[in-house]
Amino acid sequence: MKSDIIEGYKGVMDLDLNLVDPRFHEIAVKQHYQDINQYKMEQSELRPELRYENTVQRVLQKQEKERAIILRRTKVNIR
Repeated sequence: MKSDIIEGYKGVMDLDLNLVDPRFHEIAVKQHYQDINQYKMEQSELRPELRYENTVQRVLQKQEKERAIILRRTKVNIR
């Protein structure tokens, strides 16, 4: 099966067209890009400390760093 996934943007998830009737692909893609543009405008209107990249994305980056530290520690403890 061909994968028809349109990439999202930060707080907008990817659009998976695999389960969408092909008749509606064009409409769905157009709406997806409109949603991304609307999201960008809404984010630009927020105070910096409330924007996605300074809240959710920051937490995700912190979790990834913590996972890397834990992985390094477990490798050291195994030796």
